[in-house]
This record gives sequence, C-alpha cells and structure tokens, in this order.
Amino acid sequence: MTKQGLPAPIADWVTIPELYRDPFPIFERLRSEGGVHWVPAVNRYLVTSHDAVHATELDQGTFSANEEGSLMIRAMGHSMLRRDDPGHYAERKAWQPALRPGVVKKTWMPLFERNAERYLREFMDKGPGADLVWDFAAPYAAENLRAVIGLHNATQQDLQRWSQTMIDATGNYADDPVVWAKGEASFNEVDEALDEMLAWHVKHPDNSLLSNLLALPDYQMPLAAIRANVKMTIGGGLNEPRDAIGVGMWSLLTHPEQRRLVETNPDLWDAVFDETIRWVAPIGMYSRQTTRDVVLEGIRLPAGAKLGICILSANRDEKVWNEPAAFDISRQSEGPHLAFGKGVHVCLGAWVARAEVAAVALPKLLSSLPGLSLDPGNPPEAGGWVFRGMTRLPVTWASTPTPRPCKASPSIAIVGAGPSGCYTAQALRRTFPDAELVVIDELPTPYGLVRHGVAPDHQGTKAVSRQFARLFEKDAVRFVGSTRVGTDVSLDTLTSAFDAVVLATGLHQDTFLDVPGTTLDGVHGAGKITRLLNSHPHEVRPAPGLGTSVALVGQGNVAIDVVRLLAKKDSDLTDSDIDDDAHARLTNGLRTIHVIGRSMPPMAKFDPVMLRELGELHGVEHIVHGVDERDLAAATDPRSAVVLELVSRPRTDARLRVEWWFGYSPTRINDLDGNRHAASVSIENKDGTGLELKVDSIITAIGFQATAGQQIVDIDDAARESGRIREGLYAAGWTRRGPKGTIPSHRSDSRQLAETIQADFAGPARKPGLTAIERSLASSTSYDGWLLIDANETRNAASGRVRRKISDLRELRIIAGSALSVSAVEPAIPADAPDDPPANATQAEPVNVVFATESGNAELVAEELATHLERTHDVRIVDLSDVEAAAIDSSRFTIIVCSTYGDGELPTRARRFHEDLLSARPDLSGLRYALFGLGDRSYAQTYSRGSEILDETLQSLGASRIGDVGRHDAAGRGLAPAVAIDWIQKVFEAVPASGGPR
Repeated sequence: MTKQGLPAPIADWVTIPELYRDPFPIFERLRSEGGVHWVPAVNRYLVTSHDAVHATELDQGTFSANEEGSLMIRAMGHSMLRRDDPGHYAERKAWQPALRPGVVKKTWMPLFERNAERYLREFMDKGPGADLVWDFAAPYAAENLRAVIGLHNATQQDLQRWSQTMIDATGNYADDPVVWAKGEASFNEVDEALDEMLAWHVKHPDNSLLSNLLALPDYQMPLAAIRANVKMTIGGGLNEPRDAIGVGMWSLLTHPEQRRLVETNPDLWDAVFDETIRWVAPIGMYSRQTTRDVVLEGIRLPAGAKLGICILSANRDEKVWNEPAAFDISRQSEGPHLAFGKGVHVCLGAWVARAEVAAVALPKLLSSLPGLSLDPGNPPEAGGWVFRGMTRLPVTWASTPTPRPCKASPSIAIVGAGPSGCYTAQALRRTFPDAELVVIDELPTPYGLVRHGVAPDHQGTKAVSRQFARLFEKDAVRFVGSTRVGTDVSLDTLTSAFDAVVLATGLHQDTFLDVPGTTLDGVHGAGKITRLLNSHPHEVRPAPGLGTSVALVGQGNVAIDVVRLLAKKDSDLTDSDIDDDAHARLTNGLRTIHVIGRSMPPMAKFDPVMLRELGELHGVEHIVHGVDERDLAAATDPRSAVVLELVSRPRTDARLRVEWWFGYSPTRINDLDGNRHAASVSIENKDGTGLELKVDSIITAIGFQATAGQQIVDIDDAARESGRIREGLYAAGWTRRGPKGTIPSHRSDSRQLAETIQADFAGPARKPGLTAIERSLASSTSYDGWLLIDANETRNAASGRVRRKISDLRELRIIAGSALSVSAVEPAIPADAPDDPPANATQAEPVNVVFATESGNAELVAEELATHLERTHDVRIVDLSDVEAAAIDSSRFTIIVCSTYGDGELPTRARRFHEDLLSARPDLSGLRYALFGLGDRSYAQTYSRGSEILDETLQSLGASRIGDVGRHDAAGRGLAPAVAIDWIQKVFEAVPASGGPR
C-alpha cells in the first residue's frame, strides 16, 4: 500500500469564497494534513506543500503543463505556459531576447523611470486618499508592458481591461458566464490590435518584444502562438508587478521596522521585492495534469489527474521558513521562494518585474511621498487565491511644497570636508543664501574621499573637487582645517555655538575579516592600500611590500580598483596623482593576484565597466576558477560577459597573472611555523571543496566601518532615516547611512537633508557661529592654506603626474600655516585651462549657463564655464530642473550643459522641463544657444544622446543653435571642464566681433 500510495484525503470543507477572501488558514490546514488533497469545490487536487510543489515543477514529463480543458487555454489560447518541451522551449527562446537582464537595464529601465515619474505626478495630483494600486501601480505597470510588448496602438487602460478580464477568466473555476463573456471580448480585441501591430513592426522595428520576435533569423512563430503568448504576457506581465507594488507597499506601511531598514539601506530593495512575492505570491495557483499514475508526497494520483499547484501555500511552508506568515526582509538562506516558478517554466519576465518594482516604483514612492501611510478612514483590502493582490490600498501622505530659499541666516557647521560635507554645504547655501556656513576638517586639505579615496588614476572622478572649490572661492563658505572635533573643539562647544551642526566624517576603517589568522602580519585592508597610493598623511610609511603573490578578498569596485592599481606599470599611470614610492614598494616583484569572492559572476558586486578597464591592461593574464567558460558563454548577464572577455583574451608573455576565484570564501589565514606572518589562505566553495593558496600577503576589501574614536555620537535608526540626530545636530553621507552609495548619491541625500534643516529652523538665528569658538582654533588652517598646498603639489609634480601629493602631516600644516603671513592667495588656474576668452566675445552679451545633470558632473562643467566667462560676461548659472518652459529667457545667450543618463536618456531632473516643452510648445524663435553634451563613447549608439534630445526639441520650437555641439567622452583622457572651456572659446570665435554670439 505504501509503494502504491494512499488515496487522497478529501477536503470538502474548502469553499471558493473562503479561498478568495483569505486562503492562508485553509492552506495551513491542508499542509498540516499532508499537502495533497482532492478539493471538490475546484474539481482538482490541490498541491500545497513546498516539497510537493517543487517536485511537480521539476518533472514536466509526469506533471504536464498541457492540461486538457485548461481554463487558461480557453481564456487566452494555447500559450507556452500550457506547453511542455520541446514545443515550449522553442516558443520561450523566441520570446526571450527583449526580456534579458542586459536589455532590461539598457532599454527598459529608463522607460520605467519616466513612467514612474509620470504616474507618480498624476497620483499626487489626486491628493491623499488616492488608491496606490489603481491610481499608480496599475497604470504604471500597464504603460510599461505596453511598450515592452510593442502594442503602440493600445492604451494602458486597454491593457488593464484586457489583463483583468482574461485573468478573471483563467481563474473562473465557478464557471460564471459573465466572466467568460468579458474575457472573450478582450480576447478578440487583443487579436485585432495585435494583427495591426505585427504589420507595423515589420516596417518600424524597435526594441519591443514583437519587433524582436519578427526579426528572429531562424524561427517563425505561428500566428496563433503569437496571439496566445501575447495574451499570456498581458495577463502575467501586468498583474504580477501591479500586485507586487501593492503588496510590497502595504507590507512596509504595516511593518514600520522593515520600512526603517530599507529607508536606512536602499540596497535592501531587492530583499523587499523577494520577501513580498514570497509572502503573497502574485500568481497564487496554476494547473498541471499527470501523464501517468504517480505517488506524490505519499498520495496516489491517477493518470490524467488535474492538479492545482498552490504557490501561495508553498511559499509559506513551515518546513522551509521560520514564522512564514511574518513579513521579514532580513531572511537569510531559509529557502528559495517559488513565486517565479522553477524548472523549464521559470518566469521569463522576472528581470522586468524586479526592475520596475524593486529598482524604480517602490523606492520612488517612499522617497517622493514623505509621511506615506495607510488612510486610517479607508482600510485596505486584499483578495484572490489563483491570483492574489491588494484590491484596495488608499494611502495618505504629507504635503510637500517645493522648498524655497530661506531668508533667515542661521549659523551652520559641517564636520567633514569630503563629498558628503561639500554637497551638504552646497545644498545649504542654496537653501540659506545668507547663512554662515563653516566646513571643519581634521586635515589641512579639503575634499576627503575625493583626494584620498578615489583611485589615483581616475582623475575624471576626482575633478568634482573643482565644483566643491567654488564653495570656498565664490560662495562664502569658510574652510577650517587642521581641527579635530572631539579633541581641538568638543561637540558640545560646537552645538552651543551654531544653530545647526552636520556630522559628515565618513567611515575610514576597513571592515574586519572574521576568520582565524586575520590579525597576522601581512594582512592589509583595501582602504589602507588605497590611502597609501593616495598619499594619506595618516598612513604609516614606507608602504609594505606585498611580495610575489597576494590574495585579495572581495570582488566589489574597491577590490577592482586595488587590482587595477597593483597591475599597472609606471607607464600606465600617466596623468594620475599616484604616490609613486608607495606604488613601487607595493608592486615590486608582484607576479600573481588571487581575487576571492563568494558570489558567482552574475551576482558579483563589481561594475562591468570597471572590470573591462582592467581587461585592457597589457601583459596581464586572467584565469577563472569556480565557473566554467561554457557557463559564462551561456549566461546573459553583463558581468558574466565581461569575465568571459577577460579569459578569452589572447595569452601573451604575461608579466602578471590575475586568478579569479568565484564562489569561494576564506576560512582561515595561515602563517608558517608560527612566525606570525601570513603565508597562505584557506578557501572553500559552497560545496565544501577547499584548497590552500600560498601567498605573501592578503588584502581585504569587504567594506568600511568607523575607526575607534571616530564616531563622535551614537546614531540610531531614526536618525539614519531622517538625518536628524537630535535638535540642531544632523548626520550626512556614510556617517548617516553607513558605507553605502557612491559620490553622486551624496548629492541627492544632501538636498533632502537641507530640506530637513530648513523645516527644523524656526529662525531668526540665535547662535553666534564661528566667532564663539575662534579661541579654540588657534592651530587651525584656512582655505588659503590649502591653495598654497595645492600650488606646491602641482608645481612639484613628477613627469607624467598631475601633482606630487605631500604625505607628511607636519609639512602640510607648515605650508598651510604660512598663509597667515602672506597676502590672500588667489585660486590657482588649472594647468589645462585655456587663456582668456577672445576679444570678440563682448562684455555686453548676458549669458545663462544652464545644466541638466544626474550625478553632478554637468553642474561642475557649468560652474567652470561660468567662472571662465564671468571676467567678460554677465553670467548666471541655472539648474534646468528649476526652469519652466514658459519662462525661458530668450534675451540672454544660453549655454546648455547636459549629461546623458541610462542608455541615451535625458537626466532625471531635466525630464519635466522637456515634457513641458513638448506640451506647451512655446515660441523660441528668439533663443540663441550653444550645447555641450556629456557621455561615454563606449556606448556608441547613445553617446551624448541626452543633449541631442534637447537640441532636437529646441530647434523644433524655433531656437537657433550657435556653433557645433560640444562633447566630452567620459572614457577619454581629457577632463570635462577643460574640454568645455576650449569648446566655448571656439563657439565665440566663430561669431562676429560686433554682435557677440548671434
């Protein structure tokens, strides 16, 4: 009897209305009673345990998707979801090109961003009380899907109607004739729209699914299959992201502790997405049919048995997850959820859904709607069991008027002159034009991470310091160097002297590698190595020798920076500010670098562009362990592709070998005969396979933390969320959020913090500011002192270097201190800056320098252009996000500096202006402008496309462009400001001397 299995228990107590209202108590009972039952109400066996569901998904030979009398086939046609291989495989392969991760990132992510902003504006216009599902998630998901499929002749409202009625028909187990009639109407409407668009895509190919399908060279899908698969895509491709957004936001709004986690750490949005679709799977049940007699979880199922595979239930199986009914984004390795399916029918749209939900919609909702909460007078509702989601989700939020510059004049001190401190000063200056702003740093040099953390060979990234220089040279921000808060001046003294104090001291200590032997000599942190190569005065010299072989633990961008710098020869470091002595000592005799990371290539943390740069170095051989080259070739993600490029390069006489260990983690660092110096590292993969790498030294690149004594004050979760530690005291950058985010991310954070400080400041200013603590600053240094250091370092630069950084702290302080005994120091003109503008550029011509930026680089260029031109022109700098289309000033010659975002898109903050131009269509026949674009030529199809979009639109409205479009290539050697200045001179030289640029 055991071998033949037991007859299925009959669950005649289950009803469809109860399943729709709340299936989870029903599923919990079914699982406890074995997990496979005959349920008369739905006329099929329900499979509810995780193990049983998983078993059906991996055996299509026994559990066929091609169910006889399938409701889905009746509702949508015979799609690939109701086929088994090989027929299923052929259709799936044809459907795949438009949905691959690389295509999602390059093609669809910018579209998702635009659509999210559009429907978020419409949602906000409805005001608090709007329904987040039907007023935002549904139209947003439908508009995305319309573009991905290529149904350009339909509206998002059409897709919503088609999706809902066909989905209702697919789950019509009650055989309601009204449901069938509505589904049939949509079935026919989709066919009509699709027939028209198939003909259209033949003549007008684009990136959509339909165009890709028609362009396949070796396969032509039958029309009936195209129709069925498009309907299947409309069903799942709309309701899954819509319901994931609704359930995900409902989960966060009802679990404030989880909400705080993700607001503190935006890297958790993927975890929010996965936990959301585990907790409430959007596709709750699908059908299968047995092809033979089979025993499943001890239950005998006859051939031809119809099954209901209950993902909603399997994802809450107590045998797999602890407290499965709880929503918890911090779950670690408890089990794989089944929301996307397994086996051959795993969801094709998984990457699309993750991108539009986790990368765009959920973060944008929380960041754009402060105080977002459930509407207390209008409770939410959920429903469904075949498909489940929120049927109502009314929410409310705080009104957010656009911040305007405050006329009050508080005194504000910012502790830390790195990127977060400087961006905060920049945002506060805009908010408080007359405030006393003081930036305090323990070093006599400003710019922190830009000066001492960014790789010395990435001078384009370091160029942001020119933008920060304007703070101290033009915007009346005071720099106080050589002053340590907590030692030279206490935090209490500071907060008593200033109306607001912002802590932006960052994190400098390398995170401890928690394995035996990590304290041995020869174990170094990546931060230490980077600071040595950047001449940080706090690092002990001389730099250590790494020997002939080094192991580097970690595969993020910091690790790749270290590998690249160690792999470069002296001649590869032209135009850098590297510490040549440190580089020579670290790399002397180095022959092998082992790079160890626990992730496989698709999930590794490096940026593919960074790895590609490493691959371009001559004389470096790359060897990959832990992943087969055939697997790399078969993968579709960009990281695997670039790793394959590395190992596929022709192997020449290599002076250095880099060995990549994917899927391995260090378990122990070993010394030799107890000499307390690292001699090898033991590593192990997930299968338990271990080996020992003999090395001379080890570098860890696994993150950063606060150094002992660096944490001036404790910062709790509430402070990390708001930036407010207590009244008058705030945190910015890594001090606030931990070691997450890049330099550009500090820029957007700083604006939010400035708004918080503005909202907190009641005015008028009550505290005296810097004058109250000047006695404590007797040994401090000034910005003039930094200019002397800057001049000294650039003047003494070695051949092929942009500066020779001084690493001796006493020498730095002596040079900076000498500024007290000399006249005010004029800012040094960069060596690559052109001469004065030509004489025919008239002083009478007023100029607006307008920038459209994503990360701040266009703003830097705009400021450099303004500084260059203000000697001969009346110049104003304008952020394009602050310009209304109807308020364009045609009386001033306009210089536009525009970056390109994503794969050929306008920067986020320029899109509203562009949309206003297209809708208002003002007459711009009097506007004269010059245009400079920022891009990366390695993206050949979209290089500088953001600026071209503006150019085309402005000319279509009558504006006249003067001169050629200027361009900066981020992949080239020239710095953007210098290229822009050279370009604008040529623009002015090309026009008559009498009329200016007309």
